[in-house]
Amino acid sequence: MKTIFASCTPREEVQSGELREDLFAARLHDVMEGSADPIYQDPKRFFANTYPTSGLERLLREALGRLTGAEPSNAPIIRLETSFGGGKTHNLIALYHLAASGAALGKAVEHIVAPHFLPGQPVEAIAGVVGTDLDVANGINHGAITTYTPWGEIAYQLKGNAGYSLLEESDQTRVAPGTQVWERMLGEEPALIMLDELARYLRTARGFEDETRVGETSLAQQTVAFLMSLMEFAASRSNVVLVYTLTEASDAFGEETETINRELEEARSASARQEQGIIPAKDTEIASIVTHRLFHTTDRDAAEEVASQYVDCYRQIADAGLPVKATRAEYGEEIQRSYPFHPELLTTLTRKTATIPNFQRTRGALRLLASAVRKLWQEQPEETYLIHPHHMDLRVERIAHDLTSRLERPRYRAVIEADIYNASEASRAHAAEIDEAFTSSGRPPYATRVATTIFLNSLTHEIASGIEEDALRLSVVQPGDDPALIKRAIDELENVGWFLEYDGRRYRFKTEPALNKIIEDEVMSLGRVRAKKLLNDVIEEIWPSGILQVVHFPQEAAEVPDDSSRPHLAVIHYDATAISADAEGPPEVVRRIFNHAGAAGSFRRFKNHLLFLVADKDRRERMVDLAQKYLAIQIIKEDRDRMGELAEEQQDRLQTMYEQSGLNMRVAITKCYRFLYYPDAGAPEGYDNLKRETLPGQEQGEVVDDQCQVVLAILKRLSKVLDSEEDPLNAQFVRAKAWPQNRGSLSTEDLRKAFAQKEGLQIILDINQLKATIANGIQTGTWVYYDEDKELAYDAESPSSPPPVKFSATTVLYTPEEAENQDLPLEREEAEAVEQCLDCGRPLEECICGVGEGEDSTYDSPPVPTPGWEPLEAEGVPNQAFQAIVDLCHDQGIEQLTKLSIAVEGGSGDAVEDTRKLGLVIPQLDPDRVSIEQEMVAEFEGDETLEVSFRGSWNRYQRLKQLTDAFGREASDVNVQMVLTLSYPDGLGVGGDAFRTVRETMTDMELGAIQVEAVRMEDEADA
Repeated sequence: MKTIFASCTPREEVQSGELREDLFAARLHDVMEGSADPIYQDPKRFFANTYPTSGLERLLREALGRLTGAEPSNAPIIRLETSFGGGKTHNLIALYHLAASGAALGKAVEHIVAPHFLPGQPVEAIAGVVGTDLDVANGINHGAITTYTPWGEIAYQLKGNAGYSLLEESDQTRVAPGTQVWERMLGEEPALIMLDELARYLRTARGFEDETRVGETSLAQQTVAFLMSLMEFAASRSNVVLVYTLTEASDAFGEETETINRELEEARSASARQEQGIIPAKDTEIASIVTHRLFHTTDRDAAEEVASQYVDCYRQIADAGLPVKATRAEYGEEIQRSYPFHPELLTTLTRKTATIPNFQRTRGALRLLASAVRKLWQEQPEETYLIHPHHMDLRVERIAHDLTSRLERPRYRAVIEADIYNASEASRAHAAEIDEAFTSSGRPPYATRVATTIFLNSLTHEIASGIEEDALRLSVVQPGDDPALIKRAIDELENVGWFLEYDGRRYRFKTEPALNKIIEDEVMSLGRVRAKKLLNDVIEEIWPSGILQVVHFPQEAAEVPDDSSRPHLAVIHYDATAISADAEGPPEVVRRIFNHAGAAGSFRRFKNHLLFLVADKDRRERMVDLAQKYLAIQIIKEDRDRMGELAEEQQDRLQTMYEQSGLNMRVAITKCYRFLYYPDAGAPEGYDNLKRETLPGQEQGEVVDDQCQVVLAILKRLSKVLDSEEDPLNAQFVRAKAWPQNRGSLSTEDLRKAFAQKEGLQIILDINQLKATIANGIQTGTWVYYDEDKELAYDAESPSSPPPVKFSATTVLYTPEEAENQDLPLEREEAEAVEQCLDCGRPLEECICGVGEGEDSTYDSPPVPTPGWEPLEAEGVPNQAFQAIVDLCHDQGIEQLTKLSIAVEGGSGDAVEDTRKLGLVIPQLDPDRVSIEQEMVAEFEGDETLEVSFRGSWNRYQRLKQLTDAFGREASDVNVQMVLTLSYPDGLGVGGDAFRTVRETMTDMELGAIQVEAVRMEDEADA
């Protein structure tokens, strides 16, 4: 498919930029005086540039047939009717040239008129009077003679001084002459009389009624009487032709046109056969006129191919929302007729823009299109197959001027500069800003295309402005375009445009500010301080503490704890530091916090438990801008007076914008905070063992409420964290990486801390994983586990290996060699002769937990249950409460449980903290087994109250947890109760690993007093 640059050649004057006003504004008077531009003055050049419309051909046949006698029965009176710029003057000039030159033009006009219609000798009696040339007050000076009326000017043009003398008194007294004066003046001589834009003269005459009164009548009335008399004279002669023009009643001089029509109505009815009405150019011919005038050649084969390709494209994307006509073969034919212009461009100019009186239809379209063609041929953009509405390039000053000031719509200049094109780099238009994303990825500037098309369709007079969305797509799309991207451009432009309005049916630009402009004004008034405070609050909300202890906006190292309890995520304030994607190494504030701890600047010990989030400086401003917009809309929404000034539709739109802007702000935050720094022994030299990972961008609908989960997911992908879903670490690996060199022993607590210290190790999220690794090391002989409290060591051969693992300074791991050197008391089979308590591991007579009392107390031989069951309920710190449950089960011979319930309650900050910790336990257990109940009543200053009641699963509760944790901390008074219920339909062994895991997990969280209830298997069966 050829581009227009390969298939069309513009005329030289179009490409050279000779776009003077007189190139398009032909003047009959200048042509008759011999002073017109050669384009109009030279008959051969004039007709070479003239497209033979059916109206022109008919006019020439009618007028010349009567003048020459070739068709004496033709109408003596011809009325040309159309709007300004509709081709009337051009047709009168054509008629003048043929009458004045006759057969001398020969072949130059054979494409327009048959030779036998051409006068053998030039017609000498020709008059052409234009209403705008007449001067009611001062007249037209011809040296010794000054004419004041249309009849005086016609007489002078027909026969000079001699002709004027015949009706001088009528001209001086402004009294219309009768038919006899014309008979005396012309005799039997052929004559052509042309009256153009008489309605304009009529308006001027009305303005001088007091000065030009003629008895009981006015000059305007005398002018109408003259016209009727002239028509009567022309009808009485076989070789006289009168051609006059009238504009449409809707045009600038519509009232005067109606007056003439009304006055002539009677005369027309009496001589209906003597007057012929002709339209110089039909709407269907405007494309051909414009193309012929602007282009020297056009390839019609290319036109056919382009039309076929466009219609095929429209049929393929019809589901994207196009008018039905676009897929029909008839539309392809319309594209061929309009080629190289898109039909929608010409339709817009001739049916919408042309309704503005100053536009002047064909003339105005020619002027605009010539500027557009010149710009296109200068730049020759790729894949340009038709000239679309958006090729009315508003960057071209002539085009922008013609569509604003020239049409007496100067306020639309502000629309262009705000929403479509602005030459100032410091204040770019909204469409240009949107197009950055398109053009940077090799796409066309869809937003500017859409905006320009809407703008062109917004310029109307007394008809509905704007364009429907399906018609907008049809105007913009071309083969190879993605309709989804065009839709995206429309939506984004609607979201940011200051003057763009969508009423549910049409898009249009208005000169009154739209909601976006009102919001922008509010943004400018509120400043950035309040917006940043809101931004800070939202950042704290979307990165809450949980598995990670989040420290928001630390500035000094002392603000970030240096401990091994939980990993810390430091979210660095975007104003404190922000980096670009190509930054080398971590920023200074990150290095300082990572390397130091405490006010005194001591070195940080637990570096492997410290992560950082840093903002992207290239996305920081957008994040702040969107926060400003969100806050601005919120302020407007909360102002009742301002909301009352808005229409209901605008209020609904504002609510939608409010919700959308909130989501946009959150998306922008996640896209800005995209640089994660984490400890890694393999980080580049000089980066302080910190490696950077870029977090993935999140779009609307993908934003996770808890952004810490995104961080954890990335760390998991990088194998930097170890949670319950991973396999435990190999003991040999841990000994090689975490064990101090040349050390024979290490406490389990120090081993746990080593994972928080060494950058080359994973971050332990589930402490049970490390317990499993320790147990594996005992069984594989990697180390020996020694419990100082029990004074007993366990190795692979110990009967109860592995023992329950705990983290403390008194449980120590020894290398096998060091254990042998220390002669540690290892648990062996022979020790079984001494019965031991299964819980505390001591001989029964030394039992300190109470379970082993009595000679026959073991789990292998449970006591015979006594009638009646004692409830399995206990209270105390976790280890104490669970031990009490173990004791109750032992005493009653209970080996299997089906449920465990753990509850915390209270009305203090400690209860709130225990509730928070209890929520953190859930991911370390099996969340699918857990059901949660929570009741919370929080009171705040100012008589504000929050009541929460929840019963459900972890999936839903984890979203609620952020809310209750935050409000619990803020409340002045709070009462909270939380119950976790773990279900084991297949049974939970009281002495098994699963029970031990629950117990140890609860103990490790260092909760305060809890209540524990258990349900034995038998109770569940009975129920």
